[in-house]
Amino acid sequence: MTHRPRRTWLSEAIIIAALVLLPLLFWWRLWALDPADRAVIPSGDFTDQYYPLQLFAARELAAGRLPAWDPFINAGQPGIADIQTGFYYPLNLVQNTILALLGLEFSIGFLTAQVILHFSLASLFIYLFVRHLARRSGARIPAARFAGAVSALTFTYGGYLTTFPVQQLTILETAVWLPLVLLFVDRAFYHVKRLPQIICAGLALACALLAGHPQTAMYIIYVVLAYGLFLTWSARHAEHRTPKTGRTVRTAVGQGILVVSLPLVLGLALAAVQLAPTLGFIARSTRAGLDYEAVAWGFPLAEITHMLYPGYFGGSPQYIGILPMILAVAALFVVRARREVIFWLVLATVALVLAFGGNTFLYSVTYLLVPGFGAVRNQERVIFLFAFAVSILAGYGALTLVQPLPRQIRKGFSRFTRGLNWLFVAFLALTVLFYFGYLQSLQNGVEINLFEGLLRHHILLLLILGGSALLFVLRRTGRVRRRWLIFLALGLIWLNLFTINWRFNLADPAASTPYPETGVTAYLREQPGTFRVSSAGLLPGGSSAGIVYELEDITGNTPLRLETFQQFEDKVESWRRWQLLNVHYVLSRKGLDGPGLERVYGEGGVRVYRIGDPLPRAWVVYDTALGDDNQAIDLLNSEDFDPRATAVLQPQDKQLMLPAGGGSGPAAQVVHSAPGRLSLEVSSSDEGVLVVSQPFYPGWQARVDGEIVPIRRVDSLLQGIPIRAGAHKVELRYHSSPLPAILSLPVWAVCLAILALTGRRLQRV
Repeated sequence: MTHRPRRTWLSEAIIIAALVLLPLLFWWRLWALDPADRAVIPSGDFTDQYYPLQLFAARELAAGRLPAWDPFINAGQPGIADIQTGFYYPLNLVQNTILALLGLEFSIGFLTAQVILHFSLASLFIYLFVRHLARRSGARIPAARFAGAVSALTFTYGGYLTTFPVQQLTILETAVWLPLVLLFVDRAFYHVKRLPQIICAGLALACALLAGHPQTAMYIIYVVLAYGLFLTWSARHAEHRTPKTGRTVRTAVGQGILVVSLPLVLGLALAAVQLAPTLGFIARSTRAGLDYEAVAWGFPLAEITHMLYPGYFGGSPQYIGILPMILAVAALFVVRARREVIFWLVLATVALVLAFGGNTFLYSVTYLLVPGFGAVRNQERVIFLFAFAVSILAGYGALTLVQPLPRQIRKGFSRFTRGLNWLFVAFLALTVLFYFGYLQSLQNGVEINLFEGLLRHHILLLLILGGSALLFVLRRTGRVRRRWLIFLALGLIWLNLFTINWRFNLADPAASTPYPETGVTAYLREQPGTFRVSSAGLLPGGSSAGIVYELEDITGNTPLRLETFQQFEDKVESWRRWQLLNVHYVLSRKGLDGPGLERVYGEGGVRVYRIGDPLPRAWVVYDTALGDDNQAIDLLNSEDFDPRATAVLQPQDKQLMLPAGGGSGPAAQVVHSAPGRLSLEVSSSDEGVLVVSQPFYPGWQARVDGEIVPIRRVDSLLQGIPIRAGAHKVELRYHSSPLPAILSLPVWAVCLAILALTGRRLQRV
């Protein structure tokens, strides 16, 4: 008897270790010891967007600076405020701190390791959550572990996580925290000592919020709210079925409100250091005014077939495997968890329908009534909640394979098993039809035989469906030990999902070298002075490659761009735009030879042109004009406008108007330039405006000879600083507001201190 607890913990440790290490098998080609077998995650957002953003954050931290302002994309924009940089995400912060201390450069290999790590976390977190739910529904420990393992395999290796979240890394890093948040919320609702559980739920939610994908974080918040309301309703329902007082019912309601609201408040407070600047950036970005047509996109209705037949080209996020779908239906036979099963079934159904976006009217309802759904694009991403809910249902359904069935549902379960057998027969007959179509296409000489691909997926479906039907037959007859049923079920799910999904997001390393040192990059990096380039996305690695090569570029691959910059780019004629943005070199595949542009380098079809008379990073003007954004852009585009002599002020800055006819002023000398910092020496012959070729954004602070001077928006986009006659030293620095950090850091300290004290008390007991 004394050895049973030890065996229990050993079994638990083995299961957890297997789940945590299994991603290494799934992604074995990413770390294969034989170089001939090795693969990489292909070029795309993973390499072209997330790697540059995280590289910038890691470099700034190593330099002892916060990555507050990124000068290398879109002519400069907020760095930390772009939440996809993930600077404050705890796992990224720990990783980058270690790299900085060791003097190591952040590489794509570290980004790849994040993928594998988060697959392990997804398995671990959903295993713990479903294991807890199964135990609460009355399942014994071995059965609960089996349920957790089924859910872990289904969620982690289903079509959702293995497809676009790998490229869209922040989606993956956000999504994996949902089961952990729900685990602690559930434990807080039923646990005597609620405070530690509430704090842990808040910490897990903060990790989801900091991971870098607001849309997925919004889904998590809504699920937490819905689950909290469900727990409260369930408690009230249980109280009303027994002769309890109204006071007890009120206690259940108050408990539910407490358990849901406190983790949300804590999570938001803990993540305020990131959320506050991000919300400010979004409000000034191109994402601020999206309409219905821009946000209603979702899956085409025809993609419902991917639940059985995964797409031929890339992954199918709707695909969660054959046996997990069957187990999700079987979950209805778990009598003691009937209400929980219905909750997850409703969530899965709603999420599946919403994933089709405007192709169904349900999205119109959420667009009108549910905050947030009208502010985000790509509604197909809500398929995340479908995959998650079905995975939990599959875990509940797995209990029917290993637990005694109540007498009242045995007949229904037998009918379910017979129906599964008939379903297998029907799909077997369908195989004949598909094969006949395949032969007919061959005889007719069809160039693309659609039946060939369909048959390939159908045969695998048939094999897994046959194995699943056999599994339930063996369960009903009771002739096989339940241990073997567990192995057979887990083996079927593993074989199904690994076979379908393991090859997605893998590419040949030789065909995917995103940031090589080329002649073009070497030439540009050798040029002296402070300047920008207009790469048009032609640098190796795409539009955000300027970050990697530390070249200040006016292009960028990131969803968040300043609205003023986008308007400037769309409406200002290219030559004038290059002038005002301090562009010295233009990259193009087309011939731009002509007045003002000199071809200075070429390689691989990419030509580098030098602008003959570019504007400097900063200059003084002695004349001003007044106009709103449209009027300013019209002036900038006019042929007789001289940006060296005149700056266009906003209407609210008319008090800064200068007398007409002041003429051109001198260029400012750049003394020092670094991300978020610019030091200038200016010599002005008269009162004027110092125009700084840098996007106007709140947070920039200017000091002229040590005295703070307000910065105004001029020329629609740029910064303007009033300057007096004489020689001056001008310092510009970008400062993020300290208020979010002042809120977040004490909350982190208090939460961790409470958990440490609680853990110490438990050890004493």
